[in-house]
Amino acid sequence: MLSPSAIRIGLIAISPSLLFAQPARAENGDGFYITAGAGFQHDDNVFRTASNDPAGRSRQSDDITTSSVGLKWDKSYSLQRFQIEGNVVDYRYRSLDNLNFTAHNYSAAWRWNVTPSVHGNLSADRKESLSSFADFTGYGVRNIRTEENRHFDAVFEVTGGWRLLAGANRQKLSNSELFIEEGDTQLDTVEGGARYDFRSGSSLGYVMRTGRGEYFNRHEPLPATQLDNRFDQREHEMRLVWPITAKTTFDVRAGYLERDHAHFSDRDYSGSYGNFDVTWDVTEKTSVMAGVGREMNSYQSAYSSYAISDRFSVSPLWQITAKTALRGRYDYIRRDYRGAISDSPLIGRSDTIQAALIALEWQPLRTVLLSASLQNGRRSSNRDGFDYHNTIAGVSARLAF
Repeated sequence: MLSPSAIRIGLIAISPSLLFAQPARAENGDGFYITAGAGFQHDDNVFRTASNDPAGRSRQSDDITTSSVGLKWDKSYSLQRFQIEGNVVDYRYRSLDNLNFTAHNYSAAWRWNVTPSVHGNLSADRKESLSSFADFTGYGVRNIRTEENRHFDAVFEVTGGWRLLAGANRQKLSNSELFIEEGDTQLDTVEGGARYDFRSGSSLGYVMRTGRGEYFNRHEPLPATQLDNRFDQREHEMRLVWPITAKTTFDVRAGYLERDHAHFSDRDYSGSYGNFDVTWDVTEKTSVMAGVGREMNSYQSAYSSYAISDRFSVSPLWQITAKTALRGRYDYIRRDYRGAISDSPLIGRSDTIQAALIALEWQPLRTVLLSASLQNGRRSSNRDGFDYHNTIAGVSARLAF
């Protein structure tokens, strides 16, 4: 719950690197791999400009090319497993070349085991991306968003199906440009809990988290805008994973979050969050993932301190042949902005976001993945200037050796 990253949930069309997220099957298992990729997309509304834009700005379209190269190492030694992956992705805009940038991403993990009954994970990752102009309103300004995570967790298999859980985490978010609503934030948390694993494959667990956060580029609180420089956060979360049949699995999460700021209590918020997701393997070649959920995230402005997002999503997959697959996704989100700290005509802002994707993938060789996609996104709001719609069409190719 560090940042309003969930604010972009369902906005499939914002990322030119979407199709690079689909791994080629050549990368499965132990070994060392090199990946390379290229893609092309046409975005008909890069800045997510409203048709009734208050500043009179017009929609701008552009062609975006991407190229990437990556390395991946995955190796097991006795009870230990090590995974390292890094890639460089270059984004080039045909007309809006001030948005050009190169992302440097990595992830590393040690899946450690002291004994078969004492095990866990030690991991780190970093991801760079261009902030979506659906949220970042600096029209035409390139804001590079960097997310970093450091994570440790441990599982102690006590007796029978009982497991004791412990962990620590650091999340860090930074922006290359000033982004007040999101802010440059670091959140350090520790957690503990318990889980029971049933012989049927189901599990039920509880975790409590507590953490201290800071806005590390804001050394002092700002009374005029009630922007704080640190906060405390607590969470209680329960999770149930239930494979009700061999083809259907429920994943249910329910939690309660509290965030208290050090100096400005008007920015405090609390409430429930969670999700109810189902995965259904309809046939050997078709499956569907669907779910509903609620997220709560910080969004600091004059008219809000946080946002609540209620979403519905569905993602069907049709494995047409062994080498060809058709994917789809639809998201519907209702987002309400709450916790105003001063008078503003935007108090009570409420948005409805819809996003849809269809993608065709073809893997003619074990090392080659080709994709074509069509995406559509739209937002409607009860406040002027926040409506937009956009369409993205793209193709990509990815190689894995």
